Amino acid sequence: MQRLIAYVLSMAMAAGGYAAHAAGDTKAEQLMAQARAALGGEKNLNKVQGLTATGTYQRTMPDRQLSGEVTIDLQLPDKMLRTESMRPMGDMTVVTEQGVNGDTLLRHQRTLNGPPGMMIRTAPAPTGDAAAQAIRNAHAELARTALVFLLASPASLPLEFTSVGEAESDEGKADVVDAKGAGNFAARIFLDQKTHRPLMLMYRGVAPRVMIQTQQGPPAEGGRGRGEPPHDAPTAAAPQVVDITLYLDDYKSVDGVMLPHHMSRSIDGKPAEETTVKTIKINPAFKPDTFSAR
Repeated sequence: MQRLIAYVLSMAMAAGGYAAHAAGDTKAEQLMAQARAALGGEKNLNKVQGLTATGTYQRTMPDRQLSGEVTIDLQLPDKMLRTESMRPMGDMTVVTEQGVNGDTLLRHQRTLNGPPGMMIRTAPAPTGDAAAQAIRNAHAELARTALVFLLASPASLPLEFTSVGEAESDEGKADVVDAKGAGNFAARIFLDQKTHRPLMLMYRGVAPRVMIQTQQGPPAEGGRGRGEPPHDAPTAAAPQVVDITLYLDDYKSVDGVMLPHHMSRSIDGKPAEETTVKTIKINPAFKPDTFSAR
């Protein structure tokens, strides 16, 4: 259903779904209020200042399939951390943390139970303009996370909502609302006209890439270790900005709030990731160092 909706909705939008622009923000406010009521109402949603969602993920990469465990920690207005763990080989576990705390970018990776001599090479931390862009990207991801779970506009990145019409597939209709904010933030929310819950979120972004190089054992002749690419290996292509769609379903009540427990992501029209949430805790007692730079 989700891929069909994505295709037909895009066709409907192109065919004239923008007619509702004339309704302006009033229509968008009505739709968002309707949707928040369907998720539990303003009273329950406003109580949520943070959450922790834990589950599993499966990710399709060009040369491999990855799977592992994931935890999403969100504390409004400006803290978020996504922690992933995977086992690329044997008992070795790679734990990756990415997020933001105010204006501090959170990035850390560690390897557990790696064999002797094994090294995991990752990209260095960004600096200068790249660091500033990385922080903006992290705030955008925080805003999308707040939209996905709570239809909230975080104070760290206030959003403006505009109704842009409706879209239709064989399985139903959806109201479409655009969300825009500072730093060129833009996302499109599709709300089921029957349940009023979010069906999907569309946005433009850089396709995630996993590049892990390993080296095991002493360096070989010429200074290169086993598993290390030759010096004249081609440089990876520059990242491309593509259409990304996040589908939401399997809503369950948690402390009076309806939250999605299954999410699947397509990148440039191709299935890329599936996340199954096992547990969600609302307003958890975060450890003091949860959002600390490592």
